Amino acid sequence: MRTRSALLPVMTFLATAATAGSLPFAHRGLVDIPTATALEHTQIDVGGCFTTFGYETADSTQENDFSFAGRVDLGLFDRAEIGITWLGAAGLSAQASFLVLREDLTTPGIAIGCQNITGEGDYEFFADSLDSLYRYEENQNFSAYVVFTKNLEYLMQVPVTLDLGYGIGRFRQGEDADSDGISNPIRGLFGALEIHASTDLCFAIEWDGRDANLGASYGIGRNVRVRAAVTELEQLTRGDERDPTDVMQNVKLGLGIDVIFGPFVNRTTLQPYEELRPENDPPLLDELEAIRSDAQSDIQELEDSIP
Repeated sequence: MRTRSALLPVMTFLATAATAGSLPFAHRGLVDIPTATALEHTQIDVGGCFTTFGYETADSTQENDFSFAGRVDLGLFDRAEIGITWLGAAGLSAQASFLVLREDLTTPGIAIGCQNITGEGDYEFFADSLDSLYRYEENQNFSAYVVFTKNLEYLMQVPVTLDLGYGIGRFRQGEDADSDGISNPIRGLFGALEIHASTDLCFAIEWDGRDANLGASYGIGRNVRVRAAVTELEQLTRGDERDPTDVMQNVKLGLGIDVIFGPFVNRTTLQPYEELRPENDPPLLDELEAIRSDAQSDIQELEDSIP
């Protein structure tokens, strides 16, 4: 299906990938799953994606197409987020999340939320051969979830973050998962492994409940991050069972960008060392580590000087 609607003016230059059918980076998080993080109070995250995909037509010729999606999310009280997503012909939906527990050195972050808050049960970008919105056994709206996020940098000295969650709606396969290529052993279970190659560069291997996705993101300064993803890779394992004319059974490529503005209302909070993560403020972490090391050296000198 070609997208006939024009993007909202504020999002014309943006792009993002989501689940088997939706578009990559259509929600805050990784490629297609949420994480237990939150924007600062009154920060605004504007994001979107450009996704391209191919499929065969009835006469066995190859057809290529593309799509856009965009979103705006607002942080509230350093704990909550509310936002709106535009998904092409499917229209607008809302999302909301709440950070129940903030991650620190020893405990994971925990967040609950809901995506695709809309009255349209078949909230979907792609269309079938009759140009009707693609239908799943599970409705795509009111997709509630809970997710855990833990950075292992300080516990295991490896630059890896684990995400694990459970959700309904778009996170769940239907009872008959043949069209998804891989059957999820626990319907609604999703997760990811984030690999921090550097402060700015991150790779992600993700299972979003129905699809296997690969993603990468690169930070440009503190407030801009560009993204790329290859989604629905499990379709490549199906061999002759895959229907190349079904757009849902083809791998998709996505390019995205997130731009964060604000915060517009200043809130000065002093975070303890345990709550700081490498991707938040590396210079401050290095400074704190140097202060702690110097303090330990001074204490040792004092102890050695005591007769």
